[in-house]
Amino acid sequence: MPKRPPTARAQIGDVRHLLAAWKQISKRNVRSHGLDQVKIEDFRDQLHVQLDLISREVRSGTYRFTAARGWLAPKPGTDGKRPIKIPAVRDRVVLKAIALLIEKKFAQYNLSCSFGYIRNRGVRDAIYEVQRLASEGNKVVLEADIHKFFDEVYRSILFPSFIREVRRPSLNSLIKDALEMEVGNLDEFSDEEKQLFPAGDSGIPQGGVLSPMLANYYLYRFDKAMLDARFNLVRYADDFVVMCKDTQEAQAAYAPAKRVLEQQLHLRLHALGEKESKTRIVQFDKGLKFLGITFQAGRVAPSEAVVKKFKLRIDGILGSGQSKSLLDTLTSIRNTIVGWGQCYREFDVSQLYQELDIYIRKSTTQYLRYHRFLLHGSNVSRNQIRLLGIPELCELIPKSKSTLRPRRTSS
Repeated sequence: MPKRPPTARAQIGDVRHLLAAWKQISKRNVRSHGLDQVKIEDFRDQLHVQLDLISREVRSGTYRFTAARGWLAPKPGTDGKRPIKIPAVRDRVVLKAIALLIEKKFAQYNLSCSFGYIRNRGVRDAIYEVQRLASEGNKVVLEADIHKFFDEVYRSILFPSFIREVRRPSLNSLIKDALEMEVGNLDEFSDEEKQLFPAGDSGIPQGGVLSPMLANYYLYRFDKAMLDARFNLVRYADDFVVMCKDTQEAQAAYAPAKRVLEQQLHLRLHALGEKESKTRIVQFDKGLKFLGITFQAGRVAPSEAVVKKFKLRIDGILGSGQSKSLLDTLTSIRNTIVGWGQCYREFDVSQLYQELDIYIRKSTTQYLRYHRFLLHGSNVSRNQIRLLGIPELCELIPKSKSTLRPRRTSS
């Protein structure tokens, strides 16, 4: 008699699969933790014990996700805050294990117009696609934003459809439990702040391990409708633009976008034409802002908001209020500079990177003076910056940008 294949729950509970999931979860902040206070570094110290325990619970069907730790992340350039649910580290491992098992099945829903949360695609690819379409004469842009997308995803539409597509019954309870994860520390927030967190029976968590896959799957119907109507859609998560030949085409694109998003997916699209609306029709080279990039007068560069966010990050690492060791501080500043610099280095950033390098040197000087690593009145030179292991943004700019254009993605 042929041996029955293992259930999905058994596959996820395999220690080797859990180890693969652990290797892929973000560990940029080793002190990151959920409500149980177990940090990344704590989990790593007992990795095999933790994975064995998770394995037994998943295989036996007794694994339960714990409540998430709520956090309000500041929105750069505004007074607003973004609600984030931070699961326990062990829950992140299980969520990633689920994602690894089913992600190939959902790759078919990643159409060519979608660039967010997809392997081998990203912000730069989306930006280059916008540039390509503009070069073909599509210089009138319908710029749009879905209102509170992650908070308002209609779960009664998403969950049954998603489960049917997964077709692994042993995962149903785990996925349902993950989607219904509550915030366990709401009592730490004011009544006004509590309202920022979506109700437990709606939306998908921002920053959640499964959320990228869920978001793209939910918006597949929108992507397909726009492509079938032959509109030049470029979407990254809940932000999208439609590149058009003229204003009439841009206005025509708004109608099906609104119809599909609101009538079929029960989402809200910011109204076109209203004052201060995030949905508007703009000229490509007269200040279009998309994914943190500004297109203006032939230049493509990080927006003011993105630059401000970077400076705030530098200030946070080097500020007098932080208590990290010199080594940890230098590591954080190096990782931040390299990550940010590589993200935008292929655009028009030569002058900007020079200015930011000066800003970083001044901030580093103030940090070293405050902690008495540098005499008052002294300044850090470029050579000393290098000796500290802090790279210059200008050094990250490729000598030839022409070779770095990404391949065109296919549907």
